[in-house]
Amino acid sequence: MASKPPVDLEFTPKKVLSWENGFLVIGVDGELQKLSSDYSLIDTFVKPFPMSIRNAAIIGGKLIATWLDSELLLARMAAIDLNEKLVQGIERSELRVRRTIDKALHPADSTWSHVLDAEPLALDSNNKSFTFVLWKKGIYHMTHDAHEIWRQKEPQWRQLSKLPRAQETVKAIVKEDVVEIWSRGMGLNRYDIESGDLLSSDVINGEGFILDVYNDGNKYLLQLNDNEVVMLEGNNIILRARLSGPVSDAYWSEKEQGWYISGWREIVLLTVNNFEKITLDEIPVFYDDARKLALFNDAKWRQVSFGEEE
Repeated sequence: MASKPPVDLEFTPKKVLSWENGFLVIGVDGELQKLSSDYSLIDTFVKPFPMSIRNAAIIGGKLIATWLDSELLLARMAAIDLNEKLVQGIERSELRVRRTIDKALHPADSTWSHVLDAEPLALDSNNKSFTFVLWKKGIYHMTHDAHEIWRQKEPQWRQLSKLPRAQETVKAIVKEDVVEIWSRGMGLNRYDIESGDLLSSDVINGEGFILDVYNDGNKYLLQLNDNEVVMLEGNNIILRARLSGPVSDAYWSEKEQGWYISGWREIVLLTVNNFEKITLDEIPVFYDDARKLALFNDAKWRQVSFGEEE
């Protein structure tokens, strides 16, 4: 008999991040909810800052995130200690009257916070450092406590220079020895993580433009326009598949040698030789194949399993 699903959330979830003490759910309006390793609620949810969270990564027990308000043209980047109780922040109305940097307001109980003067495009971390990219500014690689290690100019690819928005950064991936920057037009630059030197610059040969990149070691899944995804081997596309809509999340399964994809009212298992799909009534944002458990955008958890696994 299937175990009882976890307690529903009280907000619309957008993303689930794992960390050493469980999980962190990020809501569409900037909510944060800590969960235990069995998805039980830890305390109540809070909004540390009255903006949506654009990018987020976790180093050890510290959340590093960017907040963006496109209407007010405001952005922040801050770190929050997840080992401490999360704190509710200010109301959005207070942002409208505090517009100068010296009077700027910041996410509640952050260990450090900075005003950003450009739109944050991407952010990722390993267990020691993190990288973020700012629109028309460049690439910044930092220690976990926000000391700059290096910076590089905004990445460019000559082959993409005449294509609209093709050089725009869509993803940063921080590995142990390299930083990867992916562009909308399938450009890929790799930088040395210690020095910031450019190691290689390539353009993946394929149709479409990238919306997101999912990675596990040397495995890559690219989310493209027109509801397509592609699997890469090296810099070559080895499989292309069409989904029912956009992707919310995806992760590599070593056991299945494929990708579990949370898509538009579907969860897909995509391998080189197989395409399995479960059609759903709601939109999943997170799937745990080991527990056959999915979190949906209606804030509810439901049991979901593929065919013979039931």
